[in-house]
Amino acid sequence: MALGRTNYQNGREKEYRVRDALQEDGYACFRAAGSKGKADILALKPGEILLVQVKKTNPQVSPAERAALLELARLTGGRPIVAYKPLRKPVIYRELTGPGPKDWQPFYTDEVGAAT
Repeated sequence: MALGRTNYQNGREKEYRVRDALQEDGYACFRAAGSKGKADILALKPGEILLVQVKKTNPQVSPAERAALLELARLTGGRPIVAYKPLRKPVIYRELTGPGPKDWQPFYTDEVGAAT
């Protein structure tokens, strides 16, 4: 974290990195600037909607954030994704599967590290 940067600037930088990674994998991405909402990034491919909440380094989301993202996914048919980027590593994605903190599974974009 650079000196003199705000939390907003640091969060925005992480969102840009996740957005860029998704775009490299063929998603059309829309960022909700200054978002305090349910998803920071909407990522689209034919037949696929990702509702992405970006976290700085820790993939944990609060119960309220989790519930809101799951509800948005239910309403839209999208996939509720939490993304984070550890230092010097690629973006890691988790797909939420339920209301509890351990209710998630790894998510891989089409182009990246699909389970074999």
